[in-house]
Amino acid sequence: MSNNSQNKIIRSSIDIGGHRLVIDHPEGLPARPGPVWMFIHGIAVTSAYWAPLMPEHFRDSAPWVSVSLPVHAPSSGPEGFSQSHVTPDLFNMLNSAVLDQLLPGRDVIVVGHSTGGFAGLCLALARPDRVLGVVSVGGFADGRWNGLEGDMQLMARKEKLGSFGPTALRITAWLTTRWPWLHAKAASMFAYDKRAFLTDKPTKVALRAMRRDARIQNQDQLIAFFAGIRDVDIWDRVGQIKQPVLVLDGEHDPVIPHDKTLRLAETLPNGQLLLYPDVGHMVMNERREDFWRDVIAWRTANF
Repeated sequence: MSNNSQNKIIRSSIDIGGHRLVIDHPEGLPARPGPVWMFIHGIAVTSAYWAPLMPEHFRDSAPWVSVSLPVHAPSSGPEGFSQSHVTPDLFNMLNSAVLDQLLPGRDVIVVGHSTGGFAGLCLALARPDRVLGVVSVGGFADGRWNGLEGDMQLMARKEKLGSFGPTALRITAWLTTRWPWLHAKAASMFAYDKRAFLTDKPTKVALRAMRRDARIQNQDQLIAFFAGIRDVDIWDRVGQIKQPVLVLDGEHDPVIPHDKTLRLAETLPNGQLLLYPDVGHMVMNERREDFWRDVIAWRTANF
């Protein structure tokens, strides 16, 4: 495991199974007591995205880590990574390594956005000994998405635009990582309250971090991830998750079908549903202060 320090936030990495997984966390993490908040971002984002959104007191005093999704820069995957590698076992191998190598003996509460929410549910199933609960923010139990992100999945799989689909994704990535206004505009397409998303100052910092890491992204691996995530499905195991799970989303999420969000909350034995009116897929950006208030209140009530 390697470390380098930047403004009191450490960027660590774990090497396992040909993957290098990056984790951001505070410099004094071992001295911060209690269960560790384990944040996992959504697709095409970065481990640096969560920290700017945190309330200052939380960021400076709570025990937390922000874990990268597989093959998302600055993380990387093995040569030959393909869509068939995107399975619950992949998420569990990498996130279990975080528990065992970076957080030995520490329990965690997973807060995952979108694909990060899926990763959190998988880890709750695989490691009930260490996962106390999960906050699924616009998360899912199967990876069949709606809207633009659903189209991007189909483009990655060459089921939309044929062989030009992956090329279109590469062009889009190149353009959006070089023009901040275009990147912000593209990211806001997943929000319902676009004004709140675009004017929130911490969100602007998070987007800047996202662009920085995206410039070194291996696009072949990310496209393979987009293609493969459409095939994941753990519906047959959701009922086995005994830990408390907060299913949190906007009522106007353009990515995750509303009926699946409701089904997830109903299927979980200890699930709680919280929907925000006039909000889309980017809850923690569109209603940032409300999001942190509600997540911390849920944690206080359950642990």
